[in-house]
Amino acid sequence: MIVVIPHACDTAQVGPEGDPTTPALSRADEVRESLARVSGTGTAARGDVRVTVAVGGRLTGVVIGAGAMTLSGAALAAEIMTATSLASLAAAREVHSVASRFYPDHEMWGELT
Repeated sequence: MIVVIPHACDTAQVGPEGDPTTPALSRADEVRESLARVSGTGTAARGDVRVTVAVGGRLTGVVIGAGAMTLSGAALAAEIMTATSLASLAAAREVHSVASRFYPDHEMWGELT
């Protein structure tokens, strides 16, 4: 699971009239909305197995084409696992893209790329 941690300097501010302005909270809402749309797709078995996952690895779709139906149960299971792993990696890359767009200077990004 990938967790996005706001930068330490992201704190709420007070505007000139005393009204609270919250650029950090606004940005956090944008990050949450962007992450909610993240998904990843992976394929295996020459395209006959396609898996889609949401952020956090939640499985949202599995398509098994006719060509994969000729595989043994064990082989089909292995292809589904391969497609799922690839989908998770694709979703993680998208999470990284979203997070680095909002927090480009975070020191952690160099470790993940």
